[in-house]
Amino acid sequence: MDMALSNAEKVRSYRERLKAKKKSKLRLQEATAETKTIMRTPFWQRYQNDGNASSVEMALDIAGINAPKFVDDGDPKSASGEIERGFLNDGTPETSPYANGGGSLARAEIMVGGLIDAASELAGIINRYKRDEITARITELEQSDLSDAAVKKKAFADMAKLKKMLDQLDKQVRWSFPQWKVTGES
Repeated sequence: MDMALSNAEKVRSYRERLKAKKKSKLRLQEATAETKTIMRTPFWQRYQNDGNASSVEMALDIAGINAPKFVDDGDPKSASGEIERGFLNDGTPETSPYANGGGSLARAEIMVGGLIDAASELAGIINRYKRDEITARITELEQSDLSDAAVKKKAFADMAKLKKMLDQLDKQVRWSFPQWKVTGES
């Protein structure tokens, strides 16, 4: 059984993900600095007038998540303050994802990245849970009394189905998103 992560471990894990993003040229700071000079209408105004904003809010509501309130051009910040404190305590606040501000557009971009990271991590937890439960059911079937032919036939059919489920869990899935980060580089 996995232990809950401490705040320090969460911050460490978050920083590792940030480093990976930087290596793959998805640095928010570069994109934010570039887009600040190009995007003249604040993002929050566009969001409020976009017909798809209600779809964002509905999808989050279905998931039990409060939708963001884009009512001003305030800079991004973490919900807990732990991320900022972690970078401040390390003496590296300039490497924080919030270092360049960026207003409501940066808040939205960070939110997209955070939701993708959260979805990926949650999918991994669900995958491991299902894998453990399915493996336990296979073990139970293997250790059951299979002396009766009908019971044995059903057990083998159940095992085949469970093994197909495990095969499904071995696969990766992809979701396509419109590109939301721009740097002007190839």
